[in-house]
Amino acid sequence: MKERYRYILGCTVLLVVAMIMGGCSNDEEPRFIMPVEVPVFFPSEFNTIETHTIELFSVPNQIQTWLSQNGITVDEITSIVAGRGQFVPITSGIQYRLLNNMVINVSPIDSETDINEMYYNDFVEFDHSGNLELLSSISELKDIMVDGVFDLQVKYTLRQSLLTPTEHVLRFDLLIYD
Repeated sequence: MKERYRYILGCTVLLVVAMIMGGCSNDEEPRFIMPVEVPVFFPSEFNTIETHTIELFSVPNQIQTWLSQNGITVDEITSIVAGRGQFVPITSGIQYRLLNNMVINVSPIDSETDINEMYYNDFVEFDHSGNLELLSSISELKDIMVDGVFDLQVKYTLRQSLLTPTEHVLRFDLLIYD
């Protein structure tokens, strides 16, 4: 009798999980995908204990141009979320395995309180090579991105010291829904 109850309970749990996962998926296609590139400079840094922060202010995103090209207005946008994101080295010889983790936050310009996580990479593998693929968060970015300019914050911790300043490009896509 106990086995039957366990079986029923197990099936019920699986059904509930399947319903939750199915309810979270977004089958709707974005109206368009807007690519954004932001140059980021890491200073030389020897501290491997603290979290380092790079702040970039008034970064343009060209949304008005993209809206015009796709025949929609700001009022028709229902949602803007982060799509694919990656950190790409410009300076030669950069090894992202020197990083322990990274978080990319965005906010409206001149706002110290309305900060939204856009991307994260909880743990960079020790054998990582090439570009650093970032995981997008589920933050709604419409209120930040429709102004055409935003503030960006890169937070990271190091495994090893960065002996020289390095140049990178943060490439990401914004998915625009109407």
